[in-house]
Amino acid sequence: MLSFADHRSFSSPDDRFQHCTFCGKELVVLPNDRRGGSCFDCLSLLGPDPVPCPECGLDVPLPQRSAGCPRCGSLLLP
Repeated sequence: MLSFADHRSFSSPDDRFQHCTFCGKELVVLPNDRRGGSCFDCLSLLGPDPVPCPECGLDVPLPQRSAGCPRCGSLLLP
């Protein structure tokens, strides 16, 4: 097993401590953190963006895509 040292660093030590942009919970982050300023609880709520219906243009979120568009009934591809 290979082990490598982590050479990432902050420009300022105070950059380690942030707050979640959605709920305000205190966070400790690493350099190049990919959560976009959210805690793990809020990150799970973000999910994929809604897809517009090709027929009427209504934004349909992921859980409703398999049932079709609620406005016009058009079938949506996953």
